[in-house]
Amino acid sequence: MSFIYNFLIFLILISAIYEFVSDNPPSKIWFRIIVFMMIMTAGLAYGISPDWVAYWKAFDASSMTSFMDLGELSVSADMEFGYIFLNKIVSSVGLGYGSFTLILAAIALSLKSSSIFKYSGYVFLGLLMYAIPTYFFEEQVHVRQGMANAIMLFSARFIVERKFWKFLLCFVIAFLFHKAVIAFFFAYWIAVLRFNNTTIILTVGLTVVANIIGLNAALDGLLRLLPFGVGESYSDYANETWEGGVLGDVVKVLTVLIILIFNNATVKRDEYFSFFRNIFLFGVIIYFFFGKGIFSSRLPGFYTVYIIFVIPRMIKAMGYSPVFKNLMFISFTVYTMLLYVNFYNNWGSRSGFGQYKTSLYKWAPYGFFQSK
Repeated sequence: MSFIYNFLIFLILISAIYEFVSDNPPSKIWFRIIVFMMIMTAGLAYGISPDWVAYWKAFDASSMTSFMDLGELSVSADMEFGYIFLNKIVSSVGLGYGSFTLILAAIALSLKSSSIFKYSGYVFLGLLMYAIPTYFFEEQVHVRQGMANAIMLFSARFIVERKFWKFLLCFVIAFLFHKAVIAFFFAYWIAVLRFNNTTIILTVGLTVVANIIGLNAALDGLLRLLPFGVGESYSDYANETWEGGVLGDVVKVLTVLIILIFNNATVKRDEYFSFFRNIFLFGVIIYFFFGKGIFSSRLPGFYTVYIIFVIPRMIKAMGYSPVFKNLMFISFTVYTMLLYVNFYNNWGSRSGFGQYKTSLYKWAPYGFFQSK
C-alpha cells in the first residue's frame, strides 16, 4: 500500500486508541482534519481501477451532451441518471474531471462522516471500521455506489428520528446514483422490528439453511423481473462471479454471536443500539441468503456497513464491565487491522492503492478545468 494510505490508517488508529483510553469526548476539529485528508486522498487519486476510464469518458460525454439528452446518455453509458446529471452540472461550469472526482469524494465523505460522528459512540473506531475497507472501494472505485451509500448513511438520522418523508427523499436521490440501493428501502421498518436473541438466532440460522438447500435460486427469476431497471441490475450482479472467503463468513457469524452475548445489556443502556443492530443483521441475512454471488457481496453492503455504529456503541455501553469493554475494543481493533493487512496483501501490489498517483501529474489525461 502507498504511504498516504498507511499514514491515514495510522492516524485513525492512534486517534481511536486515544479516544478509548482517555474516554474523553472526541475532538470534532481533529476528526474533520482526518476526514479532509481522506477527501483529498480519494478525490485526487488517479487510475485506481479500470473503472476510472469509463467514468472519465462518461464525464467527457456529458460535457458534450445537452441537458435534454442526458437520459439517453445515461442508458448508453449504463450509469444512473443522477450520476450523469452531476457530471453535467460540474462540466457545464467549466470544471474538469479532476474537479469532479474531488467534489464527489467531498460530498460522499462529508455525508458519511457526519453520521459516523453523530452515531458511532467511539467515533474514531467507527471511522477506522469504515475506512477498512469500505473507504477504499466506495470513494475510489465503485463511486456511484459510494455516493448512494453516503446518502443512505446520512439518512440514518431520519430512521432513528422516524421522519419517513425525509428518509424517502434521501432514498429517491440515492436511487438516482445507484439502483442497488433499492435493497435499503426496507431499512426504515426493519430498524424498529422487535428482535430478541431467539428471533435473531432463528432468522440468521434459517437464512443459512436456505442457502444450503438452494431456496435462494427459487427467487432468482422473480428478482430479474423487478421494475425501474432493478431487475437488469440484479441480472448483471447475478451473472458476475465473485469469490468470497470462508473467513468472511466466519467473522460474520462470530460478530452475530458477540452481538447476542451483549445484546440485552446493550439495549438497556443504549436507546439507539437496536436500530443499528437490526439494520446490520438484515445485511447479514441478505448476505447468507443469496450465497456466494456478487449480489451477496455488493447489495448487503448498504446494511452491513452499519457495523460501524453497532460495535462502537456496544463497546461504549459496556461501562458496567471494564474487562469485557477492553476485550471487545482490543478484539475488534486488532481484527480491523488484520483486515487491512489482508487488504494490503491482496490489493497493494495489483492496484492503484499500491502505486498511488494523483491527477496533478502533468501526464494525467484530465485536469481540474475543461481547458486541459
